[in-house]
Amino acid sequence: MDAASKKMLYFGLIGLLIAGSIIAVFQVVPTVLPPSLPSILAKDGTVAVYFASTPSDTSGNQDTSASNSRLSGLAISAKPVMNITSLNVTIDSVMVHKSGEANDSGWTEISHGSVTLDLLKPTTVSTIIGSSKLPAGNITMIRLHVSVATATVKDSTGIISLKTVVVSSGKLEVPLRPEAHVGVQMTTSITLDRPHIVEGNGQIRLTPALHAVVNGPR
Repeated sequence: MDAASKKMLYFGLIGLLIAGSIIAVFQVVPTVLPPSLPSILAKDGTVAVYFASTPSDTSGNQDTSASNSRLSGLAISAKPVMNITSLNVTIDSVMVHKSGEANDSGWTEISHGSVTLDLLKPTTVSTIIGSSKLPAGNITMIRLHVSVATATVKDSTGIISLKTVVVSSGKLEVPLRPEAHVGVQMTTSITLDRPHIVEGNGQIRLTPALHAVVNGPR
């Protein structure tokens, strides 16, 4: 073997040794690094949205063309005409809007499947309707898409019927003032009051805007 061939073989062996060393280092590093290091490097937090355990209240309203301020329950005191025994609402999408984004963008879906809840039935704990990891920042609004809303009504003779509940634009929106903050490696919980139920002129409606209580991040 001439000198040139020996030199090529030498450098080839050196290259193999270097490559083998690099592979060995990458195999060993995960076993010696602290398990918490990936979480330390993460830049996300968690947001969880709940419905409160307290049932919705019901009011009568003979003028169903009233403004949203009246539909929100601020000026409603009439006694309901119908005997509503249950009101089941199915939420199939929960979205949050990030601060600093345009109104028609910046939305992120945080729900995983649909949730059905009887608004008139109390629960022992708040019902989670959406949860996800999000980049740290602020949330300005929550939007719930309602796929189905029906009420069971009993008339004066005891006959039970099922009525479709009106939900404006098929969604409930919750402005957050002040904005809810999502912190790195922390959880922000947002509990929504159940929507107010307005009954009158043969219709049953849910108020379009809800109140929210924010806890966290922590």
